[in-house]
Amino acid sequence: MFRCKDVSRKVSQSMDAALPFHQRMAVWMHLMMCRYCYRFRSQLMTLRKLSRMTVHDPADVLSNETLSPQARERIKGKLRVTPSL
Repeated sequence: MFRCKDVSRKVSQSMDAALPFHQRMAVWMHLMMCRYCYRFRSQLMTLRKLSRMTVHDPADVLSNETLSPQARERIKGKLRVTPSL
């Protein structure tokens, strides 16, 4: 049986690749008993879902017609100055 630290790592890894069957079962059993790890997994799934909904192109944000031309130019200037991660 995994500890909470191990489960949080395995849950995170499972977002990128499938875990072996025995690890999936051990994680599942732990999640059924530990509400904190279950909550962590739920939060991670929510973050994953929300990150997939974000805008991938900053120009899409600037296409909003409610912004004044001056505001668009200020935003474009700030986007060019901000270093990418």
